[in-house]
Amino acid sequence: MADRQTIPCRKDYQTTVKRLIAFALVLAALAPAIAAQTSASFTGTWEGTFKMQRPDGTERDPRPVVFNLTHKGKELAGTAGPSDQQWKIEKGAVAAGKATFEVQQPDGPLFKFALTIVKGRLQGEMAGERDGVVRGRAKVDAERAAKAK
Repeated sequence: MADRQTIPCRKDYQTTVKRLIAFALVLAALAPAIAAQTSASFTGTWEGTFKMQRPDGTERDPRPVVFNLTHKGKELAGTAGPSDQQWKIEKGAVAAGKATFEVQQPDGPLFKFALTIVKGRLQGEMAGERDGVVRGRAKVDAERAAKAK
């Protein structure tokens, strides 16, 4: 004779099914919000600063930077640099909510960016390379520029 505890009770089965259905409904309700967070568009003009970091970890004074970005699918294009001197973005890509791209300054370093949108702000890091060697790193923080009226 089978032990009564090993035979599932119909009531327990119904309760478990109801819980699974409720869990599935909650997931379905949250899915659009989660998708919206990870697929935020980088398109637009972003104005902010970058702060170069010294070898000891301290930061230098912030310098202004402007990004004019166009985000389509997994591709990112546009320009970056000071407001009065913009350079073309190369190798721009967006994957898993992170934008990566390079900016080659004429007769200067190659800047490599890795940025994400955090609470409506464009944030991340920049590395400056010369001859394939990282010569400096900076923290980037920018906000969407107000639209001209």
